[in-house]
Amino acid sequence: MQTQIRPTTSGAGTTVFTDARLIVGDGSTVLEDAVITVQDGIVVDVATADREAAGRSAREAQIISCGGRTVMPALVNPHGHIGYMRGTVCDPAFYSRDNVIDHLRRFVYHGVSTFQSLGTDLNGVEVAVRDDQRSGLLDDPDLATLFTAGAGIVAAPSGDAGCGAPFFAVDAVHQATGPEDARAFVRRLAAQRVDAVKFWIDDRGGQSAKLTAESSRVIVEEAHEHGLPAAAHIYSAEDAMVALDAGADILAHMPRTPEPDRALLDRLVEQNVAVFTSMTVQGPARTAWLDDPLVAETLPEASIDDLRARMAARAHEPLFDTGKTYRTMRHNFEVLHEAGVRLVYLADTGVFAQLPGIAEHRELEALVDAGLSPLEAIEFATRRSSELLGLTDRGLVEAGRRADFLVLDADPLADIAHTRRIAAVVLEGRVVDREKLSQQLLAAAR
Repeated sequence: MQTQIRPTTSGAGTTVFTDARLIVGDGSTVLEDAVITVQDGIVVDVATADREAAGRSAREAQIISCGGRTVMPALVNPHGHIGYMRGTVCDPAFYSRDNVIDHLRRFVYHGVSTFQSLGTDLNGVEVAVRDDQRSGLLDDPDLATLFTAGAGIVAAPSGDAGCGAPFFAVDAVHQATGPEDARAFVRRLAAQRVDAVKFWIDDRGGQSAKLTAESSRVIVEEAHEHGLPAAAHIYSAEDAMVALDAGADILAHMPRTPEPDRALLDRLVEQNVAVFTSMTVQGPARTAWLDDPLVAETLPEASIDDLRARMAARAHEPLFDTGKTYRTMRHNFEVLHEAGVRLVYLADTGVFAQLPGIAEHRELEALVDAGLSPLEAIEFATRRSSELLGLTDRGLVEAGRRADFLVLDADPLADIAHTRRIAAVVLEGRVVDREKLSQQLLAAAR
């Protein structure tokens, strides 16, 4: 039986993590018998046992043995929707500051250090939480770092066509009546210092109004005027082309239909547009993952059983998708990846069956299912996603970066599902008290 890694109260001072098998996060480097030296929350040296580690000679250094376990960077998710899910149910009635903070704790428990919510901030709650984090007013080390796009933009209803907002966030998004209204709203977002601008180009299967090409262009133009990246929710290849013509920096989903053609692939590569993977949100309605012990550590049995029953009933698309859409997305991932498109991991957390903290690990499995090696999938979810957010202080376990990493009881290179076998979460050099967090999260879910 491996030695338990006990929580620590602070990342201050010098801590040396020894006897680790280290996945650095760059997509290729694995160090056996690694020694990671952390000073005041920052990695200052990564060595192997046959080389003297910088921290070993430091006075009063705390030595923590990883017991031969695998260490990898903490996950970074640049797209999801926070605050709407309680237990396993997503409903606008649950949205609150307390629930947003609860989700940030869930991310940390499951090894996600950083999360960006894209476009469903109701009444500025997320912006306020983010600002309180950055100012130090919300000084809770057990919260993931929050980024937010504030409220996103959809087309206002027109004629028989309704609002194209996500079903859970109709009251959160701005329903633009035209290009100038959309431009004015982006200016309001810029005044809030949002981290990105999100807009939806999607008629929801012909049921909703769709943003026009001109409104999309104006949104991106104004976002760029304020130095903000613009992320477009799209569904079809046609919608993707509209987003590209507008100058969008990010496609918040892969195009589903038809298969991306050469013209679209060339444009994506030429414009270096980031395309989010978001595969598991429309995955087949399998329930085996609900039996993973990690799920029961933060959710009561009744909530898990309720989700299992809803998934078995296949009562709602895309939560209960037959798998056809997922197979299309898996194929399109292969096409995009082979063409050299800039694909970036995300889990679309917080909706349908995308449980905060769990969805991130399921998306890793989907990436491997789509053809990536586990080492490549981990790079997608750490370095690549950090770079998308402009973060150079995390995403890798190397000198100069924040000491944000997971210690795993099993090897994810043998089975990517082993990223869920978490022995410890380290944030800024501090070993998180996951037992305390588990009790908090179970109580909140009840």
